[in-house]
Amino acid sequence: MRSRLLIPILLLATSPVLTGSEREPAAAADTFDFGHRISPLLAKVGCSAAECHGGATGQGGFKLSLFADSPRLDYEAITQELGGRRLDYSDPANSLLLRKPMKQGVKHKGGRLLAKGEFAYEELLAWIERGTPFQIGMEETLSGIELVSSDKGFVLKARFESSGRTTERDVTGLAVLNSSNELVATVDSLGRVEKVGSGEAWILARYGKFNARQPVRQPFGETKRVAISSHPLDRVWHERLRQLGLNPAPAARPEVLVRRLYFDLMGRSPNPYELSKFEQMATNQRVPETVDRLITTPEFDRVFARHFGEFFEIPEASKDPRNADGRNSRLRKLFEDSMTEKKSVSELTRVILTDPVGESVWKHYADPRDRSEYIGRTMLGIRIGCARCHNHPLDRWTNAEHLQFSAWFSDQRPAPGGGMMAGKLFLPDSGKAVTPQLLPIGNNLPPGGLTPAETIGWFVLESAGDQFARNMVNRILGKLIGKPLVDLPDDHRVTNPATHEPILDLLVERFQQDRTDFRKLVRFIVTSQLYAISSEPLRAESVSGDPELRYLARREARPLTPSQFKAAVESVLGVRINRPAPPDSPLAQQLYIMNSGLIQAGLKTPGSQVDAIFDFQPAPAEQLKELYRLILARNPRPEEIKSFLPLLQQSKNARRAGIDLAFALLASREFGSLR
Repeated sequence: MRSRLLIPILLLATSPVLTGSEREPAAAADTFDFGHRISPLLAKVGCSAAECHGGATGQGGFKLSLFADSPRLDYEAITQELGGRRLDYSDPANSLLLRKPMKQGVKHKGGRLLAKGEFAYEELLAWIERGTPFQIGMEETLSGIELVSSDKGFVLKARFESSGRTTERDVTGLAVLNSSNELVATVDSLGRVEKVGSGEAWILARYGKFNARQPVRQPFGETKRVAISSHPLDRVWHERLRQLGLNPAPAARPEVLVRRLYFDLMGRSPNPYELSKFEQMATNQRVPETVDRLITTPEFDRVFARHFGEFFEIPEASKDPRNADGRNSRLRKLFEDSMTEKKSVSELTRVILTDPVGESVWKHYADPRDRSEYIGRTMLGIRIGCARCHNHPLDRWTNAEHLQFSAWFSDQRPAPGGGMMAGKLFLPDSGKAVTPQLLPIGNNLPPGGLTPAETIGWFVLESAGDQFARNMVNRILGKLIGKPLVDLPDDHRVTNPATHEPILDLLVERFQQDRTDFRKLVRFIVTSQLYAISSEPLRAESVSGDPELRYLARREARPLTPSQFKAAVESVLGVRINRPAPPDSPLAQQLYIMNSGLIQAGLKTPGSQVDAIFDFQPAPAEQLKELYRLILARNPRPEEIKSFLPLLQQSKNARRAGIDLAFALLASREFGSLR
């Protein structure tokens, strides 16, 4: 036993330091840390994955921490369990730790993971040859990583802190590297990139608890010279398209643009008077003058009250879960009042955190952990739920940070001397109280004298203000262009980049400059060329999901939501319809529109605007024109006049024929979508 203990000590004293470009050590000769050198390799080759030895019970009697998150436990499992049988100090290459993942005479369910000459194998072999130390020299703390361009691809640099000194080292061979889109670019284990196809891919790197990313672009073709407006958003957008070799779609037709504007800002199509007013304006003044008028209306306030209700997970009235309709009704009223009072997004958020009614949006969760996760996903656009169980490699939050943040949301409890005192969150295994601490975003040390709710407000709006703005801008932009740049909107992380990072960065900057006044942000977006581009395919072979759609070279036509559709029918007809909105399923929705009687009931209601056309307009040609302008916000095309005008002219009952035509237009794909 004594000789066995002496072997690693002697090897440690005599083992040389590794050299070579592909085996460059991750630490200087006088330092070594198992957590910075060996743990990353266990994660890189997959040994510590959930489906392998990182699973709850491990594999084959060998258990590692999930994603190599606990270096000390992994070190003990490798070096001490079963009498250290996984290591052979007299013949390191014969160690079970190496032979199993090489499938060298030993069965291994995980297949072959290592091979002689590869970086991971040589690094592990050198570690065993050195006597399997856990740490040599001064203790270092990993403080961050950065992907840096190189001749062949990227190099990952890691920063280590020790006794006030910062050291930067190349850890490319130790990091997990992959591409977000291997149809565009691939990356090997040493950071070498190969471009495969056109588009944009992100090279993603993970080392320790940090993630980093850098884009790789391959143009689709050559861009044409186009006139670029002076709008800052358009300049960023056009530059991005130029880098991708994509040409922007032309501007949408005026009748498409005006309908888009009214639906986005008013929740309905323009009426014939508003349509005429838009057409009569100078071309360059149509959008800005219309927007300036619409954002001051109660209808605009109601539309965005619904949007913000959705952002904060308040369902529509028809979809309230059992026993929640009263609470949600009060919350919907709170959002509407906040819009009427012209509150900024920051002011609305403070109301949610401190107002007795607003607090119910998150306090109805009984578990403080559920509350903290709600704040994370709705206000910051981040998912911290995975950290409830374990430290996850694709996100930065640890289990301890999740618990410490959750502790802020514990309900108050009676104080020994009377009154109330701060609540406590207790660890389920030990019963110890958790000390409240904010997530490590920005300067997360709050000023003194704040209540827990005020502290959370300070954290969301000040310390994590950039993340808050990014989340809200992404959601608002998604409502205006049909899809958010970060999908899913509650999953902002390094490994889930936006499709247009420069656009998102610009909008965040504007949003913060305007003190989170979303009305100014809306105006800034909808007065751009980007907002006004056509959804018509640029090429005959274009389909949904093509590069032009993905990278915003053109708009994607999107269907009206069920509630939008019903509201649009009621607005066009000018009557209330006592029928529910269509279901969510596209097929069920189409069947419902055709067969439920929703449209028919509106058309049969006396005094509808379709009735008014036939009451006051005797000429069939004018009747047809007014029907199209009322329902589709445009004039009928020549082929439509040719097909439908005889129907009105020759019918014994023009009103009946007009109602049938109105039904067809209301049930059409054009009416039920925004182009």
